[in-house]
Amino acid sequence: MQSILFINLHLRIFAIICQQVSVMPQKKLLQKLLAGENFSQDEMTFCMNSIMDGLFSESVIAALLALQQKKGITPAETAGAYYSLMEKASSIELSEDAVDTCGTGGDHAGTYNISTTASIIANSAGIPIAKHGNRSVTSSCGSADVLEALGFTIDLPPEATKELFERTGFAFLFAPLYHPSMKRVATLRRELGIRTIFNILGPLINPAKTKRQLVGVFNQELMELYTEVFVQTDARHALIVHAMTEEGIALDEPSLNGPTHLIEIQNGTVRRQTLYPEEFGLTRHALAEIQGGSKDENALIILRILDGSAPEAHLDAALYTSAMACYVSGKAESIDAGFLMAGDALKSGRSERAFKEIVRVNRELTGKYRKGIN
Repeated sequence: MQSILFINLHLRIFAIICQQVSVMPQKKLLQKLLAGENFSQDEMTFCMNSIMDGLFSESVIAALLALQQKKGITPAETAGAYYSLMEKASSIELSEDAVDTCGTGGDHAGTYNISTTASIIANSAGIPIAKHGNRSVTSSCGSADVLEALGFTIDLPPEATKELFERTGFAFLFAPLYHPSMKRVATLRRELGIRTIFNILGPLINPAKTKRQLVGVFNQELMELYTEVFVQTDARHALIVHAMTEEGIALDEPSLNGPTHLIEIQNGTVRRQTLYPEEFGLTRHALAEIQGGSKDENALIILRILDGSAPEAHLDAALYTSAMACYVSGKAESIDAGFLMAGDALKSGRSERAFKEIVRVNRELTGKYRKGIN
């Protein structure tokens, strides 16, 4: 009897110690953020590990995310979170030359899915694409939503996605499938409905570990943050884009009626420039002309772009981003050359045919791997 009581007592003491170990760090982290202080890279790795391992409650996670967003996120914090999530990710091997066009989202401009459209056009121009994406969190329609509306199975198992890539040069990497730990915050992110560090991390944590990326960011300050992280993680060629419209609205994609700020990182070398649509022979278009809507509306816009029946504004927006994707791939010597590649693929009908083939093969693999699909 005494031995049982002795064991129970020790179990209670152990539980209290464990509770103190798990609770005290979160208080320290919250206190730092409340004081406006930044996390070190190691502290951020600890914080993200604790979130993803289920050690923090939803209320604590919500407070951490909101306070950090209000304070401003640093490169060290981004890098710390990056290493945590990549350590937990399920990776996939595709091609070292694959390009990702995943942006941060969160600009609230309401444009149609331009980067997803650009990935389709660039692919038809001969660019291998490893598009990382998710359902909508801070926008009305995410890349996963619009692809699904186009008849594409977004959650193919990795072996099927690898086969799709080998046959078509196109892969869509559905974030929840490769980052299962992110499920812990999926509902909370939707309920919060605000930008958080996860908006920043999306383009950085591609499970194919792409070294060629075109990234649109919703805030110009993030450009320097991404530059530091891309240099630290040895990006081969990356373009970071942030733009403004004449109406003063920020965009996480090239602007058709205002300046597009660009930072280029190529093998450790950093270059900065500002571009205008006229430099590429583009007509200026108001933001309203490239805004989208629901996933079905955006899917229809994409189909019309691919078959050539879309308005000029929709075509120009898609080509602008496609040209940058072609350039960052290394197959176009400049953005101008990227315009020629993307324009030729689109006007020749190659883009439409290539995407139809992608969807056909995707459906074939859906049947073949049906048992493996969630």
